[in-house]
Amino acid sequence: MKKIIVYLFFLVILAGCSYGDPESEIKAQASQSGASVSPQAIDIRHIVEGKSVMVECIISGVSFSGKDLGLDQGKIMLYIDGEMYGEYSTAAFIVKNLEAGTHKFKIDVVNKDNKPFGISRQFLVTIK
Repeated sequence: MKKIIVYLFFLVILAGCSYGDPESEIKAQASQSGASVSPQAIDIRHIVEGKSVMVECIISGVSFSGKDLGLDQGKIMLYIDGEMYGEYSTAAFIVKNLEAGTHKFKIDVVNKDNKPFGISRQFLVTIK
């Protein structure tokens, strides 16, 4: 009797493991049908050195180089203190010659036609 219970237990475990991750199946189906999966995650790192700020953006699902064929092409719109500062087609860039004080950085990720992906982050930078 114990052998039958153990056998059924392993059978249930194996049956449960045979199904793939539903999210990855949806992404695979979307890429096969030509639909794009919109990017959803962004990680921003910045380093202040003097009057310059080095910014690095890691964004899942977006390519800035144009070499990754399966990803959406994007660019970064940078706003500092509420005003448009620049447009970057790279994931890392340097903002130079900022005045002393605290500045509010806002990063919007858009496609090549300036339509937003819905990804935006804000952070504060203090220049001494």
